[in-house]
Amino acid sequence: MLLLLLLVGLSAGVPQKPNLDAILNRRTDVYIAGFFPFGKGVENSNTGRGVMPSVKLALDHVNEHDSVLRNYRLHMWWNDTECNAAVGVKSFFDMMHSGPHKLMLFGAACTHVTDPIAKASKHWHLTQLSYADTHPMFTKEAFPNFFRIVPSENAFNLPRIRLLQHFNWTRVGTIYQNEPRYALAHNRLLADLDSHGFDIDETQSFATEVRTALEKLKEKDIRIILGNFNETWAMKIFCEAYKLEMYGRAYTWLLLGTYSERWWLKRGPCARSELTAALDTALLTDLLPLSTTGETTISGITAKDYQIEYDRRRGLEYSRFHGYTYDGE
Repeated sequence: MLLLLLLVGLSAGVPQKPNLDAILNRRTDVYIAGFFPFGKGVENSNTGRGVMPSVKLALDHVNEHDSVLRNYRLHMWWNDTECNAAVGVKSFFDMMHSGPHKLMLFGAACTHVTDPIAKASKHWHLTQLSYADTHPMFTKEAFPNFFRIVPSENAFNLPRIRLLQHFNWTRVGTIYQNEPRYALAHNRLLADLDSHGFDIDETQSFATEVRTALEKLKEKDIRIILGNFNETWAMKIFCEAYKLEMYGRAYTWLLLGTYSERWWLKRGPCARSELTAALDTALLTDLLPLSTTGETTISGITAKDYQIEYDRRRGLEYSRFHGYTYDGE
């Protein structure tokens, strides 16, 4: 027994050779603060729940890749903002004062949450990347620490201008919803139209009713109309356009779009047949959910491969921003 104890004691005192592989392969944990509206019944929660599978997929792909950030392991620190400014800001400050250090912010999906977090986070010199906020207020000058993967609503101006140029439509009119999201994008649209040499013969805005604005466009005989307004107002506008006979081959509407799928089939202020007829010559711009090039990305998969994996993971949840979210991670 004495001999056994002596041998154990001697072996414990022998210096161990360091495990070089373990040292070389040691990975640093990096935490990202994510802001998503995902609670049941929460405004815009379909966006939050729809992009969460793509976030997890992106984290898996980065952490498993043999050359991308090979010495780091990414983690997401999840926060449910409930699409509520107060809840979102509280989540931000709680996150800053508890848990591991967060290197950057990822989110949010609702502008009234993204805005105060972006204003606060610059004092910590934190980079913020949004996966779903398209509001044109987030400019480089006003928010130097804010970036986004998804295009700004200002980015939809050029495609509409290209359509005007293609069909040689030089005389146009505009109509926009008098709220910051649409007014800012409209102001940029006017500047872009002017710089490309278009004649803007009439500009109308509306806040509580739209028939007056449409009547003025009709009085000026405006046949090419560019519109910036939300989905709810789109239904009201085209129901009124039907009544005023501002549709058909004599009219073309070019809309900002980005509405929900088959939005015109929802219950509206006029018959579905009237709304469908009024929309017959309307063209809507929208986000491209995924690349169509078929190229293999840095992750080693194509957009189609990604779509298959995303669909396998998401269940019944879906968001049009899922591809942008994956790229952001």
